Amino acid sequence: MPVKKLDHIGIIVSDLDRAIEAYEDVLGLQVERIEDYGDGLLSIAFLPLGEVQIELIQPLKPGSTAWDFLQEKGEGIEHLAFFVEDLQTEWKRIIERDVPVTDTEPRPGAGNTRICFLKREALCGVLGEFVTLPLRETPGG
Repeated sequence: MPVKKLDHIGIIVSDLDRAIEAYEDVLGLQVERIEDYGDGLLSIAFLPLGEVQIELIQPLKPGSTAWDFLQEKGEGIEHLAFFVEDLQTEWKRIIERDVPVTDTEPRPGAGNTRICFLKREALCGVLGEFVTLPLRETPGG
């Protein structure tokens, strides 16, 4: 099976500090790190939950799909990310099957990963992301 596991859940928030406080107070989760991404487009807090990460994503300015999501729908779950071991091969398979995609090639993601996004219509309205670790961090790589 190409997809190995659910990697993370991306949740768009309007106020990262307030969201962190809520996830820590209500669920008892702890922030592992906070990272700025996309030349100041996003601020992302990473909260581990077993083998899955919760990503709290605050769009900081226009120019990202996260910003568009917040403006159109408000806060909420924006995407599900699925871990694959060989992103290049899996993405080629997706492209060959004419699955609607946002990215034509893998690109750098948060946390030193490589990512590609499916369009919402590919997964019945859910924005899907394929994610993998860089080659040097991949098990056996």
